[in-house]
Amino acid sequence: MPVFYRGRRALITQHVFETESVGRLQYAIKDLADVHIVRLDPEAVRGAYVLGLSALAAAFLVVPIVGPASKVVAGVAAAVLLAGSATSARRRLPVRWELVATYEGRRVTLFVSGDQTEFDQVCRGLLRALEQQNRVL
Repeated sequence: MPVFYRGRRALITQHVFETESVGRLQYAIKDLADVHIVRLDPEAVRGAYVLGLSALAAAFLVVPIVGPASKVVAGVAAAVLLAGSATSARRRLPVRWELVATYEGRRVTLFVSGDQTEFDQVCRGLLRALEQQNRVL
């Protein structure tokens, strides 16, 4: 029996898509329909943006509050707050991909990954298995 993909979290053969989530789940390739990919972009974390903007505002306010007598302290405080603001603005959550299908009349998520290489390999393996099923039928 040909194996189209074998990895830590999935096994795809000519007849079965097997994946590990809570337990081992098996789906017959011939019963899969409407297979498609869903890209899940993480929502922007509003708290991080608020913190970044408040740090940016604080960096500009610290100089007048501390005063000209402590220019070094004001400069260091402004640099730290600006660095915090830049870090907060650049922080992004990873994108995740889901492989979704209809199986026995219900929508199921076959595979989820944040690793694009692994996800692409699983998709190619399933595509080959589906193509093989169509040739047999």
